[in-house]
Amino acid sequence: MTSPLALAAALLLTAAPGAPAGPAGPAPEAQAHWTIQTSDPQVQALFDRGLMMLYAFDVGEAQVAFGAAVQRDPDCAMAYWGLAEADAIDINRPSTPEGERRGEDAVAKARAHLAHAAPAERDLIEAMRQRYGKGTTSAKFGRYADAMTAFAKAHQDEPNGLVIAGFAVYTANDSLLDAQNEMTPKAREVLADVDRALVLEPSNLGAHHLRVHLLEEVRRWDDAVPDAAALEAFQYPLGESHLPHMAGHIWARTGEYDRLVNDNVRAVDNDRAWFALGNGPGQKYMQYYHDHDVDFVLYGLTTEGRNDEARTFAAREDTFSQVRLALRLHDDARIEQLDTSGIGAIAFAHAVAAARLGQLDVMRAESAKTGALDGQRANLIEAARALGAHDPAARVAAYARAYAATKTDLPGDPKNYWSMPIGEGYGAALLASDKPALAETVFAAELKRFPNDPHLEWGLARALAAQGKDDAVPRAAYRAHWKGPRDLTLDDLG
Repeated sequence: MTSPLALAAALLLTAAPGAPAGPAGPAPEAQAHWTIQTSDPQVQALFDRGLMMLYAFDVGEAQVAFGAAVQRDPDCAMAYWGLAEADAIDINRPSTPEGERRGEDAVAKARAHLAHAAPAERDLIEAMRQRYGKGTTSAKFGRYADAMTAFAKAHQDEPNGLVIAGFAVYTANDSLLDAQNEMTPKAREVLADVDRALVLEPSNLGAHHLRVHLLEEVRRWDDAVPDAAALEAFQYPLGESHLPHMAGHIWARTGEYDRLVNDNVRAVDNDRAWFALGNGPGQKYMQYYHDHDVDFVLYGLTTEGRNDEARTFAAREDTFSQVRLALRLHDDARIEQLDTSGIGAIAFAHAVAAARLGQLDVMRAESAKTGALDGQRANLIEAARALGAHDPAARVAAYARAYAATKTDLPGDPKNYWSMPIGEGYGAALLASDKPALAETVFAAELKRFPNDPHLEWGLARALAAQGKDDAVPRAAYRAHWKGPRDLTLDDLG
């Protein structure tokens, strides 16, 4: 029997790229709607725009929309609620000192207009009061999650309320996997809320967005394919680039690199057009996410060997993106040509390039610019130094430490380390050290996490062949997925 959620997803998949053919036509425009207590249609439209921007994590533009709604209807309690939620919903940046002050002020104003609010709206505002009360950040989000859980139980027919409850619970919990790598009760609570929301409203993009985050975190990304397809299926107004981008999180895990690239090119194009309109709060906020969209494009292109396309794409971006691309392509000369005054990731790339070239004084100077050198960066710089020094044992040891960390406190996700993939580099180091059996184990494990990656397929085939084993399957997969003008070599990996 088909579940209500599966049926809801199927309705959206008919409009998604790669779905069964249907009547030709433009993709539908992304929308959000939540009926609020106001007699002014323009206030309702502004609220809906703010809600859509909340779901797209452009909370700077959400504040603009909700602020305009307040100007038109100062008695609209939900517009003040929206202003407060704008400083709570973005799971990557859920709290800032400025946001705490804004949210507290917005809640006070919302409560001053409760006489004009519907009963459910009063419940939402009371829950929001818990978010901005006294206490630590953790205590505030814990109280808010509890209050929104109660709201969701009392309002099972309100899809947007269920979605907001899901975001509140997600943000309040540091881990959604237990010691057995099973979903915690709180993770199941979030999933139940968003699944219920999608039964009520199959096109609710906030629910699809949250499902992608949740199911990726609990390592059930295959279950989020319908959500990625739904996010892929819409046209997005400017400022909403984060929603098509989110589909790429799932395509990275299912090995659909063309879709990953296409969806994130759309996100970058949306960003570029949005930034061209000015530098208001919405544009400023989305600058935070823009490099992330670019990373996904470059990761997908270079994975498939479309390196010239990647260079052309990166040429329109800043030094940060160009340096990371050069690092991925082992183009140390290009890294040296680019800005050397940067810190953080730019200095890290210069340190790696110098290490590979045997320039140890430069390596140390650039390493110092990275600030507090985290364990992974230190390990990768040491692996590069060992490569330059022709010390295969030290290179293997450095990569082994880095690889072990991907199994514990770090996921090894390509969106973080795509420019110097840790598992891929470890496998290459093992091959170079004449340890093909261990390399086979690493490449096979990485292919389970990142399927259809031709770098990993090539490495696995090479490891098998070195042991006299049959390498036909990974070699054929590599041929099917590699789009580069020349074959890979061991020097291209890592």
